[in-house]
Amino acid sequence: MRTLVAHGVEVFGAPPFDSEPMVRAERIVVRLGGPGHGFWEPAEVMADGLDVEYLRTGAADNLVGQPSAAAPSSASSRRRLSLQAPVALAVRRARVHGAVVLPGGLRVAFRTPDASFQRSSQGTGSALVRDLVVEVGGALTLRLSEVAIEGVRGAPVTATGRRASLVIPGGGVLVEDATVEARFAEQDVSIELHRDDGDGASPGLRISGRTAGDVADLEVEARGWPLRALAVAAEPRGVGLGQAHADLHAVASLDLERRRAPFQLDCELRGVEVHHPAVDRSPWRDLGMEMHVSGQVATEAGRVDIESAEVRALGAHLNIKGWAELLGTPRGEFSISTPRAAPLPCGSLLAAQAEPVQQALEGLVLGGNLGVAVAVSFDAAAWETLSLDVRVDPLCTSKTEPQVLAGLTPALLRRTPTDPLALSLPLGRYHPDFASLAEMPKHLPAAFLTSEDSHFFTHNGFDIEMIRHALVQDLETGTFGRGASTITQQLAKNLFLTPHRTLARKLEETVLTWRLHNLLGKNRILELYLNVIDLGPGIRGVRQAARVYFGKELKQLRPIESAYLAAMTPNPHVLARRFRDGHVDDGWLQRLHDLLAMMRRSGHLTAEELAAARGTKPALRRLDKEFTPRPGL
Repeated sequence: MRTLVAHGVEVFGAPPFDSEPMVRAERIVVRLGGPGHGFWEPAEVMADGLDVEYLRTGAADNLVGQPSAAAPSSASSRRRLSLQAPVALAVRRARVHGAVVLPGGLRVAFRTPDASFQRSSQGTGSALVRDLVVEVGGALTLRLSEVAIEGVRGAPVTATGRRASLVIPGGGVLVEDATVEARFAEQDVSIELHRDDGDGASPGLRISGRTAGDVADLEVEARGWPLRALAVAAEPRGVGLGQAHADLHAVASLDLERRRAPFQLDCELRGVEVHHPAVDRSPWRDLGMEMHVSGQVATEAGRVDIESAEVRALGAHLNIKGWAELLGTPRGEFSISTPRAAPLPCGSLLAAQAEPVQQALEGLVLGGNLGVAVAVSFDAAAWETLSLDVRVDPLCTSKTEPQVLAGLTPALLRRTPTDPLALSLPLGRYHPDFASLAEMPKHLPAAFLTSEDSHFFTHNGFDIEMIRHALVQDLETGTFGRGASTITQQLAKNLFLTPHRTLARKLEETVLTWRLHNLLGKNRILELYLNVIDLGPGIRGVRQAARVYFGKELKQLRPIESAYLAAMTPNPHVLARRFRDGHVDDGWLQRLHDLLAMMRRSGHLTAEELAAARGTKPALRRLDKEFTPRPGL
């Protein structure tokens, strides 16, 4: 038997992978002329100290043996080394690394420092791979301490990996001590990762995938699985997962030919914490959520269709249906509603809110049911066409009021107050700065109605069209700074709430606005609003504002001065400093004239009154120093 030995062997791939060696070998040993072989045919090939780099993209592969387009077709050129015959193969001390780019651009990189392979002349083969690392798109890393591979010529190849772990880069271990089982056939590949202690109570996880032709299927099932490994991604977004667990069943199928991926998701989360400043200044702890979603993704168009979705969170049960296109210019439409046959029990809904919200609404006891239906459609190419429709039926009833409201209720209803807070506020004639609507010139409340809430007398405390306009402006500018509060909502904020803009405060404001709307008439709400509104540093209500800014009583105010006070409401503290020298610039004066013109169109001013007002300027006092008005100033 003759033996050929080669040292320092390098193998190049087909173009465009022919600039760098794809395979390096310290030594290759070929034994020739074994039983049943010709003189130059190998009987056994052994490679030692391999270094293999494999790259695969959707356009070209660096597979060994692919002839180039310019390859000669002579008989001599077609005579090349063949390993398809029953040749014994052995590979020792192989280092393998490379990457595969899957359809859609997902990159999967892999590496192992130590792999060995043996194949007998009868076609049975086995391999052992140690310390295998597979990185999926930079978002997930699979590590296996050892992988055993078995195969027989003409039959699928099987692989079993032990002590597998899934790691979030920069985070923690998502799965550890798991088993991976894979099966590779010519057009069929299946992989399964599972971990289960077998007692039915311990966390269990199974991830399985299968490809057959142009179809790839993925299924994930988890039971009581800890989510702390995801904390590194969730924490910067204000979501705490250190104590969170999930039950999950997800199924997805990718059809590469049709470029569609139907999916189904059933998930339950427990022990989630939210500590985002946009949600609340206090953390929301031990939250849970349940989701059941089915739909389809059109991969080429970037369209997601939600065929049906059911979400349960914070005591709410919502059904969602709709679609969105996310590639290019986003657009879509969705409907969100409570089940028609099962509106939400209001008492249970309140009891399921986060503890800080319950504390803010302490004392409130609700009855009845709540039904909500919201429809929204949007097109980022034309935000002004955004459509928003909100319907509420049925509506909760109140058995007792929140403590923050109960203490002020007598004063709000024009009865003698006993609460110290009520006595300190200008809610009735007992307070020297209180002014009734009858004491105010008609153009004063008209200016605030025109500037802040033109539909005040026709809505139920909330103006959906105002909310829609605010959303359009916020989406166009990307700032989300435009408010959409009605006068009733502003009254609730001024009486009961902090100035911080959070989701929690918005929930509290919604409840308190609803209660004020039901307790008080429109004229009383407007009167209270004008008496408690913040109009500058230490300035509460229009009577104090008239005295501080103009040195006048309310009945002496001119329309231009009423317009000035109303125009201050979005940012009174900044505007008070801006005009502290008593001078009103032309830009601000034009704004006041525009407001007066709106008052004329709404019927609050006559043509003669508008013409007279446009010929005047606000007679502002000069405020050289910071001031704190006193009652009766």
